[in-house]
Amino acid sequence: MLEALYGLQRRLEALYEIATGQDVRDFLVTERLLAEALAGNRLPAAPESLLLRQEGEELALSLYLDRNLLERFAAEDPLHRLERGKLQAFCQVLEGVSHFVHLAWRAAQERPVSLLELELQAEVDKYAVAAALLAEQRGGRVPAWLHAALFEGVRFRSGLGPEGLRRYREANRAAAAFCAGVHEALLRGASQQATRALRRFHRMLPTHKRASAPWRPPWRAWGGPGPAP
Repeated sequence: MLEALYGLQRRLEALYEIATGQDVRDFLVTERLLAEALAGNRLPAAPESLLLRQEGEELALSLYLDRNLLERFAAEDPLHRLERGKLQAFCQVLEGVSHFVHLAWRAAQERPVSLLELELQAEVDKYAVAAALLAEQRGGRVPAWLHAALFEGVRFRSGLGPEGLRRYREANRAAAAFCAGVHEALLRGASQQATRALRRFHRMLPTHKRASAPWRPPWRAWGGPGPAP
């Protein structure tokens, strides 16, 4: 199970050609009582949360993934058999790993990152990693249902305040718009163009990431069938 978490981290770092210099397993917290103590009793009612706390001049980071969530993730084994009806545990775990990777990478560069950008990047990462896994498990083909399964009919967790709800909705909207073009490219076999687009998106300014127009690869760039990123 812990190796699978590190596997997700390695996938994200390889996709975006970055190195955090950290190992997500070293920052993992699985017990809610400990997570609540680290969060100062401000832990959201969710099985995944990135915990930040100031310790002198240093920022301490932990990733809370509830033990029950990790057990379900391990039982479903999405790295080897990701299924349409079993995306929830995969998405929740991947969201946590994405938050960790993006924040650790920005911290190493001494660059700030907003909560909205973390959520938006995590939404894109869910699509990118799911597409790669499904392609590996299906002979190089990304299923047509993937985009809709991840972005349509989304329910946000209860207890979110107005600001948090707006943030999650904006992240979902912007990620869905961008990933629509990536999905179209992958269905046509243009995996290299899709990979380049994902890498460009990862390095964009936050305001550019939230642009409403979906990315579309140029027609002349579409090649033959190939492996997903």
